Amino acid sequence: MTELQLCSTMVEDEPDAPEPVAESHIGLDEAYSLKTPEDNRRLYKKWATSYEAGFVSENGYIYPLQVAAAFMDRADSAARRVLDIGCGTGLVGVGLAELGGPRPDGLDLSPEMLDEAGRKTDSQGRPIYGDLIVGDLTASLSLPDGAYDGIVSAGTFTHGHVGIGAFDELYRVAADGALFAVGINSDHYEERGFSERFRDDCDSGRISEPEIRRVPIFEAGEHVDDRAIVASFRSTGR
Repeated sequence: MTELQLCSTMVEDEPDAPEPVAESHIGLDEAYSLKTPEDNRRLYKKWATSYEAGFVSENGYIYPLQVAAAFMDRADSAARRVLDIGCGTGLVGVGLAELGGPRPDGLDLSPEMLDEAGRKTDSQGRPIYGDLIVGDLTASLSLPDGAYDGIVSAGTFTHGHVGIGAFDELYRVAADGALFAVGINSDHYEERGFSERFRDDCDSGRISEPEIRRVPIFEAGEHVDDRAIVASFRSTGR
């Protein structure tokens, strides 16, 4: 999913619904202004079919490939069950397929974005994704404990989207030793408590010491100099 997707519970005031926006003009401003799950569902329902031809293509959106590469750099043969959270139209899954990685399941708040992910196939015509799951990362997930050997995400932890509280559920659905490679908005990493959360989780033995990368998000457009954090670590099951 993009430097985008899903919703945040960090906004306390009850917001008004966003003003309608023409599909051809949807971009970061609209995505960053989202405040509720319903805002997200409304925007991504409208955006799903044009998202890649517009936003992704026009901005050279390479963030999902950066996350896939970070995951594959540390993955081993045991990482067979992978969950792409906030998967959007499936670009992290495409990156994993290109790098010879496992076929992930995808989770997203938007059924329309999941429909797009479900159409993705690899070079041999096989579906890139396994199960596609409608889920809200600001709530409990209908997934069993220890279900996944890997967790990946691009664009979920950003403005108007998901905060640090989501990691309680993500640690629950991760198997012991599961590899995480999650992209985080670089401003949010310190300001919204991600750095502190990971430091505390590492000190308590809940995760391994995170490896931190600063990666480019775009290859073109007005945000070409923007960078994101990709944090990679393993859960311990504690």
